[in-house]
Amino acid sequence: MSQSPQRVVVTGLGMVSSIGSDKGAVVEALRQGRSGLVALPEMERAGMSCHVYAPVRGWNESKIPKRARQTMAPVAGYAAAAAQDAVRDADLDLGKLNAVRAGAIVGTVFGGVSEVSRMHALLSAGRKSRAGGVGMVKFINSTASGNLAAMLGLKGRAYSVSTSFASGLDNVGHAYELIRQGVLDVAVCGGSEEQCRLQVGPYFENLGVLPKGFNDRPAEACRPYDADRQGVVLSAGAGICVLESLEHAERRSGRIYAEIVAYAATNDGDDMFRPSGEGLARAIRKALAEAAEHGVERIDYVNSHATGTPAGDAIEAAVLRDVIGNGPLVSSTKGLSGHALGAAGSLELTYSLLMMSKGFVAPTANLRSIAPECGGLNHVQTMVRREAAAMMCLSVGIGGFNSCVMLGKTGKV
Repeated sequence: MSQSPQRVVVTGLGMVSSIGSDKGAVVEALRQGRSGLVALPEMERAGMSCHVYAPVRGWNESKIPKRARQTMAPVAGYAAAAAQDAVRDADLDLGKLNAVRAGAIVGTVFGGVSEVSRMHALLSAGRKSRAGGVGMVKFINSTASGNLAAMLGLKGRAYSVSTSFASGLDNVGHAYELIRQGVLDVAVCGGSEEQCRLQVGPYFENLGVLPKGFNDRPAEACRPYDADRQGVVLSAGAGICVLESLEHAERRSGRIYAEIVAYAATNDGDDMFRPSGEGLARAIRKALAEAAEHGVERIDYVNSHATGTPAGDAIEAAVLRDVIGNGPLVSSTKGLSGHALGAAGSLELTYSLLMMSKGFVAPTANLRSIAPECGGLNHVQTMVRREAAAMMCLSVGIGGFNSCVMLGKTGKV
């Protein structure tokens, strides 16, 4: 194990999302403001007041070997497709890896919940034998990481950190820590969530956090920081990154997107539903201090968690005003993509890396009139061409979870 901390870089990206499932499609959606939000009749038929959802777009399970698919619910399938793209993007030769120093760190909130629903349906029909036996590994919470390790032949750490809607970012952050500490050389990491609008959506609706007034204009339903925001639009997908130690990447002449210069995670230790803001502020301050040790003193852009809920956006805006002020550009890509739950943070990290590499910052979609309680920030309302040297991604989850990852183009990177 290395004695000194390793520098950690991102060398590959893959995604399955509502705004596209390849890098080119996602970049164009971010640049053009192409929304992934649609109205779904099945939500109306189920008696829900909100009919708007952001289903995955461009998902192709045929990318995954047929044998591997046998143990995968969609949550693992999304992660597998995104991971294959990320490994290819990194030009990583799996056959030449030291497999025991390569890991799969991929989290989810609800696991393979569709498999549980399938079993209930078969039981109700008196046909439980039709479920087979492999469903057990389809719905476990670690199904994505276990399936990826098996499919890719990764024999190091393989598990799933589950921290509510901060899961995607926390799994990347934890992988960063493992490489930084010399436990791994390479990690395939991120978050995944399958489409569970009918299994989970009613809970959100009962909490009063889904928008009800935009069923006839779904693309406008998610409105982070806007005066007319009504709530979160649910989504699904997977965001996967390949992380390597800088030494490992340079040894194989790998292409580098950016360096991870900081990661911090905290809990509010307070309320299970309403964020206090104190924990998020503490996470951001910790990340800023760590980034400074890497020579990163200024943030150019924040991809905020903002989901479009009245309370959550106001609390996050207050934290950002207090901790970073109105200098950095701030936007929430959820206005286009919706909230992919356990995949949200890692997907937004991939979006941020693509924006960094292409020299632009996407605006917050549907931000027409900044709410007074969300003001005092440098909100992006139209696309900005900017060569950002440092970016911050934030995630907040019910249960008081807070996560912050910072990216930088520093030193030899």
